[in-house]
Amino acid sequence: MKNIRRYALLILVFVTTGCAREIQDTTFSATREILPNGAVSLHYSNLSDGRNITVRSDLQIGVMDGEPEYIFGDIRGIEAGRDGTIYVLDAQASEVRSFDADGRFIRIVAPKGEGPGEISGANGMIMVSDSILWIQDHAKWRMVGVNPLGIELSTLPMHILSYGYIYSGTVDNSGRFWKSHSQSRTPNTFPPNEGLGTGSAEGYLISFDPQSDTRDSLSLGRTEYRTFVSKTARGGYRHYRIPYDPRVSVHVDPDGGFWQMEDHTYRIARLNARGDTVLVIKVEVDPIPVTRNDRQTYVDALAERSPDQRSAGEAVAALMTEFKPVIKDLVIDDVGRIWVMRLNKDGDLGTEGETPRFDIFDHDGAYQGSVTLDFNIAPYLPIRVRNDRIYALSVDSLGVPSVVRTPPIRLAIR
Repeated sequence: MKNIRRYALLILVFVTTGCAREIQDTTFSATREILPNGAVSLHYSNLSDGRNITVRSDLQIGVMDGEPEYIFGDIRGIEAGRDGTIYVLDAQASEVRSFDADGRFIRIVAPKGEGPGEISGANGMIMVSDSILWIQDHAKWRMVGVNPLGIELSTLPMHILSYGYIYSGTVDNSGRFWKSHSQSRTPNTFPPNEGLGTGSAEGYLISFDPQSDTRDSLSLGRTEYRTFVSKTARGGYRHYRIPYDPRVSVHVDPDGGFWQMEDHTYRIARLNARGDTVLVIKVEVDPIPVTRNDRQTYVDALAERSPDQRSAGEAVAALMTEFKPVIKDLVIDDVGRIWVMRLNKDGDLGTEGETPRFDIFDHDGAYQGSVTLDFNIAPYLPIRVRNDRIYALSVDSLGVPSVVRTPPIRLAIR
């Protein structure tokens, strides 16, 4: 079993808009160093605002009232084909719909049901080679593969019987399925010890090759975490993770290997299939302090939901780290570039007047530019970057979900 050193659970996110723009800069570069193991380290002292563009949308699909095909209840997946066709998984309706490049409804690709090509409880999907759309149907514990016309091509058992709000698995370019999994190493005791405690979990990436029907596991090592245990007024116990604690996440590179992200230090590493570091990207950014207001906001929100837990909230707030994460997530596009999602100066994804920013690097770590979105995005669904366009989920102030697309974003470096 291979080892990648440190691990933390994956999370995922996001959205966009803009007019086709081209980012060009001939002067920006990184300090290059060769590490003792032969890996390349690139150190950026800053990321030039001269390569940062604001992007607006050119298409939005989703309405509160109107034709039923354009009304969504709970979007759990977005994909796009090379011809611009957009696929949307609505978990509430339990169906996948397709729309053309102008946003016009085409068909229900995967309807609700128990027959071939039908789904009953899906929570995510991913398109492979522009020819098959793999949908995780957790109600059937199967992966359902359909073509763009909705014809079932294959079904496979889920290689990890687990459930999350959004499907966090992926498929690499060789057709192998990957999904993260963790196993607690902390013994369960009852009653638990009240107050601050620590726990640990062993992380893995589990792969499945449908061609050979083989499974393999990649060890991501052990991660430590802090918890706070408080007794409730009814005699039960509440377990709280400490907000803002540092994490390390690992993402599958579709071309082979992995990308590892450290969220507090803005350090990205590319690893080969054996887990050896071959590239490191480091960016200097200003730290984001955890403020007194942050701590108080946490306490007040907890006390509003559970008045008897105010003292527990105050204890947890006092245990928060001095600084917040500076990056939120990492997404790999269809040509191998990585899009690193920055958190703003308040440590948020975006507030009114300040919206999310993505820093883009090529597969060899060269900075390509940054994209700032002109609107806020849903914090739980990752963006898709296909054919130089961003596809993402947006939810308005009334809670109406919609799919947003940007024009092509040309990251031309000369």
